[in-house]
Amino acid sequence: MKKNIFIVIVALVILAVGAGIAFWGSRTGRKVAIQGSPRVIEETLVIPDTQEVYTADARILEQGAVAVPLVPKSEEEKVIVPRAELTLKGGYAAATLVAEQWDSTALLVFVKSLGALTLDGKSSSWQVMFSSPNKKGAGYEVILQGKNIVSKKEVTSEASGVALPQNWKDSGEFIKILRERASFTDATISSLLFSSTPESKDVQWWLSISTSKGTVTFEVR
Repeated sequence: MKKNIFIVIVALVILAVGAGIAFWGSRTGRKVAIQGSPRVIEETLVIPDTQEVYTADARILEQGAVAVPLVPKSEEEKVIVPRAELTLKGGYAAATLVAEQWDSTALLVFVKSLGALTLDGKSSSWQVMFSSPNKKGAGYEVILQGKNIVSKKEVTSEASGVALPQNWKDSGEFIKILRERASFTDATISSLLFSSTPESKDVQWWLSISTSKGTVTFEVR
């Protein structure tokens, strides 16, 4: 009987402490981190002020602001990005619907992640650039946040798009390959770039991922 009473008292103390923390958090306006829970990444999108696009822009991959562990060792190392709703393919598909209104022959130039990457290849925001054989010197930029188009505009561009390969792998599949590499178990990822080399004799598409161990590039077939 005494043992049961002791258990009840301990439970009540735990509940009281938890309620006190929640109350203090609501009073101060701060987010209270619960021990043993993943990090929640809230991001504010800054829409690029793109005016001109050059061929070299499709080669530049900047390191992202959020480092996401490829192989989390604990719950605290896991990351949740609430607005990460679309993978690379999903972002491209959504942007294409808009770009084809600009020009029905629109071709993809590149896709870049603007937000944090999740381990299933999603990002909170994507920058998708197109060109068209019908509009020399012009390109079309589409910015997505979540599933929403937040910016779309024609820009000056010398970059050329090309047709995509058939049945190409999505971003999550390439991240999975990285996670399975023994040398990357302690690495983090932060950004992604999908682009082509249209000037080459045999056009190739590449997917590059910025990691804490350098940029890793895969050929996309």
